Amino acid sequence: MPKFFIVGVGRSGTSLIQSMLAAHPRVSCLPETSFIRRMVFPGYLHSIFQRQGEKAASRALAQDDYFARTGLDASKLVARAVSQGGLLDAAVYREMLASYADKDRAWAGDKDPRAVEFLPLLAAVLPDVHVIHVYRDPRDVLASKKKAAWSKKDHVWKHVFANRVQFKIGARLGPKLFGKRYHEVCYEELLAAPEKVLSGLCTRMGFEYDHSMLSFGDAARKLVTDKEMSWKKETMGPLLTENRDKWKTELHPREVVLTELCCGEAMARGGYVRDQRSHSLSLIDRLWVQAGRLLIVMASWPYMKYRDFRVRRACRRIG
Repeated sequence: MPKFFIVGVGRSGTSLIQSMLAAHPRVSCLPETSFIRRMVFPGYLHSIFQRQGEKAASRALAQDDYFARTGLDASKLVARAVSQGGLLDAAVYREMLASYADKDRAWAGDKDPRAVEFLPLLAAVLPDVHVIHVYRDPRDVLASKKKAAWSKKDHVWKHVFANRVQFKIGARLGPKLFGKRYHEVCYEELLAAPEKVLSGLCTRMGFEYDHSMLSFGDAARKLVTDKEMSWKKETMGPLLTENRDKWKTELHPREVVLTELCCGEAMARGGYVRDQRSHSLSLIDRLWVQAGRLLIVMASWPYMKYRDFRVRRACRRIG
């Protein structure tokens, strides 16, 4: 059963590409459960299974609100997963994907933007998976995160830091771990030429493009919960072809400067032009930019090393 997984910095368009792929007649997509990060990474179900047995692990899975989105039978999944051996959570996840695919919808997919930080674990659980890394102008990502319900209360420095490290991890590890099964999609290119981008992606993955991918509203409604609607409503369609460059009016000049300084790799990959407008930052704003840049750059390497160490340690538990 061929599989794909969509990753990328949050607010980069991962939900849009998921909806488009889910609209394909040969593709089924799990609703977002963050299963790799929440369950497989800590070995949550496996630890319960070892202490209390199969029924307790089934109960814990059934009581998980995110898993409930799938509509799958927890006890049946756990029973089949136990027979596989190895880390129970990884086996359960493979069974989840298999349950979503059938003879007509041969491809099964999932999405979790932040799983870009867990690519080695994803490769260990699904050695043959295709990974789709979506990226977007980091300034528009910041503008969007400042409005989304789940992220608007966080500090700008945190958002810029996440963009910097997550893009670096994806761009560096993706090709090494997945080779030709690693695919990058530029959000702005998708908006400008959706049929061309989707057709190219399908060809690289090994199945035919279908025009139904451009009518993705119904597929999106099956994937987005009412709680998520406030920040994922654009996935319902129609395609917002002009949804770019909002940072020019929605970001403070100091936020633009900080993002451009800290997210150089993403800026270069997308060919995003630096702000050409003439801004005169106050002394306080210049200090804010320099302090933020220093903190973000200094924290990036230790964080990526720490994440890599933790993830690779988790990989060793995969049977």
